[in-house]
Amino acid sequence: LNSGLKLSNVATAAGCTRNVLSACINSLRHCSFSQFVNTYRVEHAKQLLSQPDTRPSEVWMETGLANETTFFRAFKAIVGMTPSEWKSSNQQ
Repeated sequence: LNSGLKLSNVATAAGCTRNVLSACINSLRHCSFSQFVNTYRVEHAKQLLSQPDTRPSEVWMETGLANETTFFRAFKAIVGMTPSEWKSSNQQ
């Protein structure tokens, strides 16, 4: 959820190079580092959106994504629907 998270930071923490980490993510998850991280950010957003009275426009700031537009694009790319559509379809 850290908006400043970078491939180089994670590689250093993992004790490998950026290239090795990137290749591992690409090979195992078939996506880029940013797509990999955004998947976790969107999952967190879905947890937040599951709470009553939580609006999609309030959630993006807690996901670590740069701005609201980036949040909505990432959410739709990963989930296949907008945050509002997802919230409507998952309300109980």
